[in-house]
Amino acid sequence: MKQNKHALYLTISTALFFYVVYLLDAYGSHYYQRVANLMMIYVILTVSLNLSNGIGGISSLGQIGFMSIGAYVSAILTLPSGLKGRWLMGLPDWLSSIQFDLLSSMILAGILAAAIAFLVGMIILRLQGVFTAVATLGFLIIVKVVAENWMSVTRGGRGISSLPIYTNLWWTSVMAVITVCVVLRILRSPYGRSMQAVREHDLAAQSIGINAPRIRLLAFVISAFFTAIAGALWANLIGVVSPGSFYLWLTLLIIIMMVVGGMGSITGSVLSAVGFTILLELLRGFENKIAVYGISHIIFAVVFLLVIIYRPDGVMGDREFSWSWLKRIIPFS
Repeated sequence: MKQNKHALYLTISTALFFYVVYLLDAYGSHYYQRVANLMMIYVILTVSLNLSNGIGGISSLGQIGFMSIGAYVSAILTLPSGLKGRWLMGLPDWLSSIQFDLLSSMILAGILAAAIAFLVGMIILRLQGVFTAVATLGFLIIVKVVAENWMSVTRGGRGISSLPIYTNLWWTSVMAVITVCVVLRILRSPYGRSMQAVREHDLAAQSIGINAPRIRLLAFVISAFFTAIAGALWANLIGVVSPGSFYLWLTLLIIIMMVVGGMGSITGSVLSAVGFTILLELLRGFENKIAVYGISHIIFAVVFLLVIIYRPDGVMGDREFSWSWLKRIIPFS
């Protein structure tokens, strides 16, 4: 009976969510649709990072490198063939003559990023703690340097522009829901419990038969896959990709969202991504109004410091949303 009620609540909440998406897509202004698209992309990024850092216990600072890979792969695949021939001279002939759709480019971007994450993770994840953080930051720098200097494929600092705007609110919303559902499924599976055990104490986890390196690598690869999908959605929403778009500020922003929401809490990641996206837009409007720029960065840093000092576990800690509190709100529950 209890499971049936939970299934009913889940069905109702999902239906309401997509009904709001329908209303916003049909009647919302371009500005609100764009903010909602960015919000869903930030949800994907934050939840993906939480899988590797919060649940898997990997101190990764280079996750946005996989977003960059996903964005560039999608940009190259979806760029019209006429522009490929003129701008991207280093592509093979068969690729220059084909223009992919968004779904195909997302899947291929995710697979390539996951493959790179597997190869990189085999080396980096041998390290622990701050050494892992430094190594993953080095990976981010390598990705940026390659994007800046591989002129025949990425156009360097000029970036790749004139991309078709395939991304819409349905794509970002569906992919955000899929990401959350997959990560929650992993969290509640034996693999998720093994990741949490490795996060708490890898030696103790190995003593009970858990293969810690393999579990951490699994979290790293899955996280990279969804991060690259977020990058593909970003590329075909903005219409241009450049090396500077995927670097330290975006890295710090997603880390702040994850930490404030709660490392290990998927619910916290979703709430934090939604809240910070709204806050970011409000602060951007405030900056434009008073013509003093950079305030948003300062406020984000202050919020981050306050959370670290007064609530180091984040808003949700490692807890997840529970249907039990709805019994106090919904009369028929």
